[in-house]
Amino acid sequence: MERLSFKLAAILGFQLVLAAILWLSGSDHSAFKAKEPLLAFDASKVDRIEIGESGAGSIALAKENGSWVIPSSAGFPADSAKVNGLLAKIAGLKKGWPVASSAEAAKRMHVTDDTYERRIVLMSGGKTIGELLLGTSPAFKQVHARSADASNIYSVAFAAYDAAARGEDWMDRSLLTIPQDQIASVSIGDVTLERKDGKFALAGLAEGEKPNETAIYRLVGALTYPAFDAVVGKGAEALAKVSEPNIEVTVKRTAGAPIVLKYKKEAAGGAYLFASSANGFLFRASEAAIEPVAKAKRDTLVEAPKKAETGGAQPATQAAKPEEPKKAEDDGAQAATEPARPEEPQAPNGG
Repeated sequence: MERLSFKLAAILGFQLVLAAILWLSGSDHSAFKAKEPLLAFDASKVDRIEIGESGAGSIALAKENGSWVIPSSAGFPADSAKVNGLLAKIAGLKKGWPVASSAEAAKRMHVTDDTYERRIVLMSGGKTIGELLLGTSPAFKQVHARSADASNIYSVAFAAYDAAARGEDWMDRSLLTIPQDQIASVSIGDVTLERKDGKFALAGLAEGEKPNETAIYRLVGALTYPAFDAVVGKGAEALAKVSEPNIEVTVKRTAGAPIVLKYKKEAAGGAYLFASSANGFLFRASEAAIEPVAKAKRDTLVEAPKKAETGGAQPATQAAKPEEPKKAEDDGAQAATEPARPEEPQAPNGG
């Protein structure tokens, strides 16, 4: 009995020692998960970001004079808040438990040097300071990720669309925005819109005419928030393509020089080139985006008068049709003017 008690006490002591060891080692691993970054880099020193999509295109973002631009789009400004947000997300990725580390798993999860959903290269002074491969998604807003210089693969909180591989997705489209509260008037062809009491009104309305508020709203929106598909070029050579525009718009501001917008329809059709005097870039936009501007005529900005209702009584001046003569009811009856036929003489009676 004493021997059995001794064995049970020994087993209990061993279990307590093992539990203590596991607790201590688990504590160390928890600290590792919470603190170690997937990529260690200084975001403030990054001056170039290259984003590629396997089997598709790639885009580069570069920092020039403290601002992010898109070199492949004539140096058009990038959305700095969006770029800095990307760097913050990458810097915030932490290592957890690796989900895999083999070459076969890397192929399956699309995080190899040849196959990936996104490849993000961070550079500083011409040198690579971090490279991240993003692959398949195991769950909503989760991706498999691997640092290019390591084999371990992790599941991290990230979405591939946060690292778009097209320049159009990084453009700062606010560059063309004209604040409506800074506009005094807009002139295009035979149309002038004046801003009064916070609202755009069509100038020169005749008595009884009503403005087409919907058409005016669409026109103002197209001019103050111009949509475009691509940046075609920059500088005098590029702007010469719209020197003889099909459409020209003058936006007078409450302060500062007027802004002139020029639109030139491309010979192939389907799109317009346009430029703003507020910057030196040339843009391309679809016909659908330009439609409110292209159709800005006075007759489209004034409501058409309602048509008079038809029907009802015919005008009194309409001549009545003469009645047709009635056909005689008795075709056998002779006219009253026809002379009576004389009676035939009777033969005398023989005596």
